[in-house]
Amino acid sequence: MTEGATASDSPFIQGRNARVYGKTRDSCPYPEGSEERTAWLQAWEEAGTDDQGGNTAEIEKGSADTV
Repeated sequence: MTEGATASDSPFIQGRNARVYGKTRDSCPYPEGSEERTAWLQAWEEAGTDDQGGNTAEIEKGSADTV
């Protein structure tokens, strides 16, 4: 990251946010083969996995409440 950059400037966070806000994989702004593209796509994929798996914190909280 460059000086003065924030976490939200990172390709990883940008990729996660893109998925959360309904952007497609093809909207990745980074060039093929770059580390930035790899991070962006990884975050985009992980954000999709989170959607399918539900909120883990809520599941854990629910199981603790029932004990």
